[in-house]
Amino acid sequence: MHVFIGGAYNGKTDYVRRWIGDTAACFCTMDTAATANPGESLIITDLHEWLMTTDITETEASKAVREISGPNTVFILTEIGRGIVPLDAQQRELRDRCGRLYQQLFAEATTVTRIWYGIPQTIKGVK
Repeated sequence: MHVFIGGAYNGKTDYVRRWIGDTAACFCTMDTAATANPGESLIITDLHEWLMTTDITETEASKAVREISGPNTVFILTEIGRGIVPLDAQQRELRDRCGRLYQQLFAEATTVTRIWYGIPQTIKGVK
């Protein structure tokens, strides 16, 4: 599994599209991942929005992510935990839930790449 992370509009998706090249891939969300064809790389986006719009527990979210993860799975994550602490309690809870789920993904990933305005920096795995 490969994880790409960066701020909003930092060029993550464009970078991943170039990175996968001609490989068959399905860009999808957790809700639409089942539509991927067998043999396609699964590229999951908008994980933070999925967490925000579902009523599942952290344990269920963790299990769902584990079940969908495989060697050809890529997660494109939006960093939401490095800025100002939100005043709104729900936004703080979302930031915390994302942080814990992202920690799980980072631990399980073979490679983690930070994207900063289109520039990649490998922070885990082969450089």
